[in-house]
Amino acid sequence: MTEDIKVLDGQDMLPAEFPEPVLTCDLIIARELTDALSQQERFSNALNGSMKFPAADKSDAAMAAKYKMSMHLQAYIASAAIADLLRKIQGLAPGLADQIAREFNDLHESGEQGELMWDWAAERGLDPEEIIETVKHELAQGETS
Repeated sequence: MTEDIKVLDGQDMLPAEFPEPVLTCDLIIARELTDALSQQERFSNALNGSMKFPAADKSDAAMAAKYKMSMHLQAYIASAAIADLLRKIQGLAPGLADQIAREFNDLHESGEQGELMWDWAAERGLDPEEIIETVKHELAQGETS
């Protein structure tokens, strides 16, 4: 059966389950909680590692430790927020929770939310270009002051 599958040079086969399990809100919440708890522990570990360097240390090792800490903190916050939001949706709209969770999951796996944020902002009367230009101006002012 695997003889029929062509693998491009340098491209590994991704592990998969066939047929794919039906994603439910509970499964996505469990995945996000697992990730949040894992990232929280990785953040704690990275925080301890970054504390070995003085605050003003700009060496490659010190900066790498700070970036690693920040990366794990951001991942923890994102997964914890997703789990919290989906739990609230489950409580308020249990009949729609699975569908909402699947659509959310599909959107975030596709990577389209970056482009859609512009549309979402415009729908609410916000000007994305103006927001970005304001931040650029604030950053430039901070660099000169």
